[in-house]
Amino acid sequence: MSDTVRGLMRLRQRSSGRQFPMQIEVREHNGRPLIFIDGEPRNPAMYSALDLGRPSAEPVWRQAAERFTEHDMDIYLVGVPHRWEEKFEKNNFWNGETISSEPLWCTERQIDKGPGFVLEHDPDAYVMIRFSPRPPANWYQMHPDHCVVNDAGERMDYPSMASLFYAEQAADFCRTYIRYCESRPWAARCLGYINYHLCEGCFGPVTASWRFDHSPVMQEHWRQWLTEKYKDDRALREAWGDESIRLEGVEVPFDKLRGTVPEVAAFLYWQNASKNQPLRDWLLMTRDLHHRNMRLIFHASHEGAPDKLLLHDCFKVPMQGWNNHGFFNPDTSWPVFFPEHISSSGLMHVMSLVDEKGFDGLCTPYDYQVRGAGGVFVPEGAAESMTLRGKLFFVEQDIRTYCGGFGHYGTMRDMQEFKALMWRDLAAALTGGFMNYFCDHNADYHAEPEMHGIIERQVQVLHESRGWPHETVPGIAMILDDEAPLETNGGGHVFNETVMWERRTGIARCGVPYRVYVLDDLRQANFPEHRVCYFPNMYRVDDERLALLQEKVFRDGKVIVWGPGSGISDGCTIAAEHASRLTGFEFSFEAVNYQRRVQIERWDHPVTASLPADCIFGGPLSYGPVLYPTDGFRLGMAWSKQGKQDCGLAVKDFSDHTAVFTAAVPMPADLWRGIARHAGAHIWCETSDILLADRSVVALHSLKPGARTINLPNPCRVTDLISNELVSENTAKIDFELDGCDTRVYRMERA
Repeated sequence: MSDTVRGLMRLRQRSSGRQFPMQIEVREHNGRPLIFIDGEPRNPAMYSALDLGRPSAEPVWRQAAERFTEHDMDIYLVGVPHRWEEKFEKNNFWNGETISSEPLWCTERQIDKGPGFVLEHDPDAYVMIRFSPRPPANWYQMHPDHCVVNDAGERMDYPSMASLFYAEQAADFCRTYIRYCESRPWAARCLGYINYHLCEGCFGPVTASWRFDHSPVMQEHWRQWLTEKYKDDRALREAWGDESIRLEGVEVPFDKLRGTVPEVAAFLYWQNASKNQPLRDWLLMTRDLHHRNMRLIFHASHEGAPDKLLLHDCFKVPMQGWNNHGFFNPDTSWPVFFPEHISSSGLMHVMSLVDEKGFDGLCTPYDYQVRGAGGVFVPEGAAESMTLRGKLFFVEQDIRTYCGGFGHYGTMRDMQEFKALMWRDLAAALTGGFMNYFCDHNADYHAEPEMHGIIERQVQVLHESRGWPHETVPGIAMILDDEAPLETNGGGHVFNETVMWERRTGIARCGVPYRVYVLDDLRQANFPEHRVCYFPNMYRVDDERLALLQEKVFRDGKVIVWGPGSGISDGCTIAAEHASRLTGFEFSFEAVNYQRRVQIERWDHPVTASLPADCIFGGPLSYGPVLYPTDGFRLGMAWSKQGKQDCGLAVKDFSDHTAVFTAAVPMPADLWRGIARHAGAHIWCETSDILLADRSVVALHSLKPGARTINLPNPCRVTDLISNELVSENTAKIDFELDGCDTRVYRMERA
C-alpha cells in the first residue's frame, strides 16, 4: 500500500476515536436483517466496479468508481487480484498444487490498489472483497483424472464434484486468501468477503447441458456411494430393476435426455422410481457432494476471518428450470430438452446449510431473462428464505445501460428507462427486505451525469429506510420443492414454465404482492400468513408433508393453487390416487406426454368472473402423464387429446381452505388476481402492472402510459419517494399518470 494510503489509514483511526477491530453483526432491525457496525444498524448504499483493482480494467474502474465516491456510499465491493492475466490462466495465490500465503504474480502495490483507491477517495467508506476459488490453468493439466468427463467422452476444464482433493484445495485457498487480505493495512475498513464460487455455486458443465461426470474420480465415488447406500448387489438390483447390475462395476449413467428425438419425446416427464432410480441416486449423490464441498469452503473461510461477514453467490433455488447457455451463449439455441440446472448442481435441501459457520448470507445477481423495461426484478438466490432466517441477502444490480459500450443482457435503452428500472429495482429490495447494490459490470454504465441525480436520491432513501418497519403483507406465496426433480426424468423444461415464467408473466403482474419460498421455509415459525399458496412442483406426497401442509397451509380459508402434476408421486410410483391424496381432487390419468392449453368456459365463479372471453393459457410444451380433474367446480376446458375437452382448471371448497388445480401453465395475471381476490387478499392494483409492496413501501412499474390507481389496505400518510414530496396526509388511494416506461415509489405511514 502506498505511503499516502497508509497515512490515511492511521489518520482515520486516530480521528475517528473508533476502536479497531470494529464489531460487525447481522441482527434483525425493524423486521429485516441488517448489518450492525459497532452496534449501529445500516441499510448500506453499496457499489461494485467489477474486479475493481484488476490491472487490465484499471482505466474503466477508476473513472467509474470515482463518480460514486461523490455520493454518501457506505460499502464498495472491491477486487484484490487473484485471477491473473486476461484469461485468468494464473491465480495469484494458487499455482499447481501449491496454495501460497503471498502473491505469486504481482506486487503488494498492485494488490492494494483497489481498496487503496476507494479509501483514498472516500475515507469513511468500508470495503468488502470479491473473490472465487478458481484454480489456475496448470491445475487442470496436472490433474486430468479430477476433471469432469462429459457423456461425449470430452474432458472439461472443470473440477469434478467428487474430487475431494480439489474441494480441500479450494477451501485452503479461501482460508489463505482471506488471511492475506486480513493482514493488509486496509483490513481495518474491511467488513467481509463475498465468495462467487465456480459458476456462481452451480455445476459448470450443466450450464452447457452436461449433467453426468464420467471422470475416474467420479466413477470411484459413484460406486462407493452406491455401496454405502445399498450394501449388496441384491438391494441395488431390486431398486434399479436390473438383474445384471453389480456394485463392483456399476458405471455412471448417460443422460436419456440426449437420446434420439423419438426416444426423448416418448420419455414421460414424471417417472416411477423403478424406471428412474439411477437418476434419482445420481441427484442425491450430487446433493451430498455439493453439501460436503460447500461446508469445507464455509468453514475454511470462517477460519480465515472469524469476525467478518462471509457471503456467497450460490443457492439459486428460485432459478429452477434455468438454461444458462441457452440464454447467454449467442451461438447456442435454447434446447427443447435439457437437464434441470439447480438439482443437477446438487442444490437440494440447501437450507440445512445456512447455519454453518462461514455463512452469513447470499449475494447473487438478479434474473437476467426478463429484467429490462416492463420486466421484473427477481433475485437468482433464495432472498425470502434468507430474510426469514435472519441472514443477509445482497443482489447485484447488473444494470447494463446504453452507456459503456457493452450493451446486452437487458440494456436500459435511454434515460427514461434508466430512471424507471433503477427505481423498480430499489423498490423490490426495500419491499423484499434485502439489499441491492449498484454495479458496473466490465464497463462504465453510469457515465451520464444525469444518472447521478437519481443515484443520489436513492442513496438518501436507502439511509432513511433503516428506520422504516418492514413486514411482508399477506399476498401470494410461491413455494418451491427443491427435491421435485427426483420424481421426474430430470428435465428442466417444465420447471421453466411452471416456476420461472409463471412468476414473470402472471403472478408478478396480478396487482398483489408475492414472495418466492422453498418448502423448508414453511417450517419457520415466522413464515408470513399469505392468502394464496402456489405449489408449482410439489410432486411427492407423504405423511410428513401432509402434516406440514395441514399445520401451515390448509387453514383460515386460504386458497391453494396446485400446478400440473401436484402429488402425482408417493416417492415410488406415479398414480392419480397420490395426486388426489394431496390436492383433494379426483383425476383422470393418461400415461402420455401432451401439450397443455386451457380455455376459460365458466364466468359464474369469483375466480373467473372478471376474465375476458378469450382467456386461453398454456402452451405447446409436451409433458406427462396428464392429470385432469374430474370433480370440483369446472372453470376451464382443456384442449386435450382426441378433442375430449377434459377439465383443465377446477376449484374445490373444503372446510378449511379452497383448492385450485390447473393442468396448464403459465396462468395470466387476470386469473391470478381473481384467485387472490377470492382468497380475501387485498388487491392493490387492477391494471396488470408490476406491483411491489410491504408495510412501508409500495411501487408500480409499467411500460404502458396512462392513468393508474394504487388502492392501499389502510389510510396512510403517503410520500413520493422519488420526488420526496408529500402526496397526502391521509389517503387510501393513490392516483397518478405514467409516462411510458415509468415507475412510481411511495412510502406509507399508517395514519
